[in-house]
Amino acid sequence: MPREARLERVILTTGGTGGHIFPALAVAEEIRRRRPEAMILFMGGQYGPEGDIAAKAGLDFLGLPVRGILGRGGQGARAALGMIRGVRLALAAMRKFRPQLVVGFGGYAGFAGVLAARLYGRPAAIHEQNGFPGMSNRLLGKLAQRIFLSMPDAAGVFPAARSLMVGNPVRADIAALYGRAGAAADQQRRPSRLLVMGGSQGARALNQGMLAAYPALMEAGIEIWHQTGQAEHEAVRAGYREAGAVRVRVEAFIADMARAYAWADLVLCRAGGSSIAELTVAGLPAVLVPFPLAAQDHQRHNARFLEGAGAGVVLEQERFAAPGGDARALSGALLDILGDREKLARMAELSRAAAKPRAAADLVDGLEDLLPGI
Repeated sequence: MPREARLERVILTTGGTGGHIFPALAVAEEIRRRRPEAMILFMGGQYGPEGDIAAKAGLDFLGLPVRGILGRGGQGARAALGMIRGVRLALAAMRKFRPQLVVGFGGYAGFAGVLAARLYGRPAAIHEQNGFPGMSNRLLGKLAQRIFLSMPDAAGVFPAARSLMVGNPVRADIAALYGRAGAAADQQRRPSRLLVMGGSQGARALNQGMLAAYPALMEAGIEIWHQTGQAEHEAVRAGYREAGAVRVRVEAFIADMARAYAWADLVLCRAGGSSIAELTVAGLPAVLVPFPLAAQDHQRHNARFLEGAGAGVVLEQERFAAPGGDARALSGALLDILGDREKLARMAELSRAAAKPRAAADLVDGLEDLLPGI
């Protein structure tokens, strides 16, 4: 049945980390692809990176004075007051912008925006990137007309009747990698390639683990592209230099992730929801190191999902990170895959089979389905 209603005025709301922000940007891309004149307001936290990211994407931005409340000790009361102010500002934005609907992508900024939408009487939807939802989306699932899922809701947190599995939207340049032969096509004629990424801020455990594991990887002739985060960029570069590194590229931040994914054969990374989605769309296997302090341990749930699909291997941080870790655990996990080209190719196929490259399109379809009742 053809859709007649189209998205014309939409608020996307989230903040805090790229794992929340990038799916929202992918949905903005898809809305604009369908309707270039659509008006989109990105509502996020004023203390995080989302304002700069939204500006670079050409989106109007409203910053809210919100922070996490749980686990902040004596700062919790101040954070609660900030949330109240955030909801009031979001309500004022609703009256001025008059959105058709509001979509939240998690995080405390997402909580304020979706709650304001319901108080204003506008339809609201949420998207959950992880296998185990965070507190904001757990609460908002009781208010939203539609809950879009990236992975099965194994814990049964959300009502099935209002939930729809779409996958995790990825940016168009990364989605375009789906179905391409990729780096593996010419792997027989060159060294194996490892992409290391610890998220936009980097991951100290991965940085230090790689420096300790590097001698074994160098001996095996592995090429490495390592994203360190800004804080440890110079220290990691110096560490590789002292080890006599060859075929190693070290960057604080990789702006063109589509290019990096197209280059790689295997990825060593954390297990955020966006990383899982991008890996599968790019058809890449991974060694996944869940961040042990992630809220609700959601990264471990994500990592086990990809491992269960046959596309990843979970390596707990304490196995290789100091104190008490053994660098051979990391180098061994990486070389076990990189040294077996049949295994690498099989895992790549299974990664691609787990992908949902139409996630952004399917999510926007689901949003348009909410419009006729407005």
